Amino acid sequence: MNILITGTSSGLGRALADAFSDYNVYGINRTNDDKVNNIQCNLANLKGIQPALRELTVKKWDYVFLNAGILGRLASTPELDLEEYSRVFNINVLANKEILDFLLERSVVKKVIGISSGAALKAYYGWSLYCCSKAAFKQLIATYAEEYPKTHFLSLAPGIIKTKMQDYIFEQNEIEIPSVSKFKKLYPAMESPSVVAERIKKRLPLLDKKPSGSYFDLREL
Repeated sequence: MNILITGTSSGLGRALADAFSDYNVYGINRTNDDKVNNIQCNLANLKGIQPALRELTVKKWDYVFLNAGILGRLASTPELDLEEYSRVFNINVLANKEILDFLLERSVVKKVIGISSGAALKAYYGWSLYCCSKAAFKQLIATYAEEYPKTHFLSLAPGIIKTKMQDYIFEQNEIEIPSVSKFKKLYPAMESPSVVAERIKKRLPLLDKKPSGSYFDLREL
């Protein structure tokens, strides 16, 4: 089974690569990684993505996990400039378009799982960059599902995971960004990326039965 995972340098991407280590795993990240078949690529550089992907010789992908993403700065919307929006949207949305267009044109892609978030459905004070980009990513996945019926697409919210993103949230001032209060309270009990990755692997047969293009929360299984 051939699996492609973006953002394998840390967090859920790294944990997914470890969970599927008994298969042929390819990873896309910014650094060299000898634990997977590594494609070194900075997803913030949109023009460099498809040239980097030309290293791939696989003609059939069983699963593509579009996991890489960034939170962006937490601040009220008027404080955020267009450069910040461009950077977050490039990584969270447009990089995924570049990857999908390359793969769908040159190979058979059976299943695509976009790692989503509850922020794709719900707005939080100060989270404009993340909420807007994740909502756009969700709709991108849904649109591809309409246009490529032979490939199964799913937006999957994995739940709250203790990663570098949550470390950053934990450090924020809840007086300035009240929405972080909820996450600070949950922080001590948050699950590790490895636990969530193993759950995703175990639940794949159920996830494969969800309607293509749909959004699903892993915690509901």
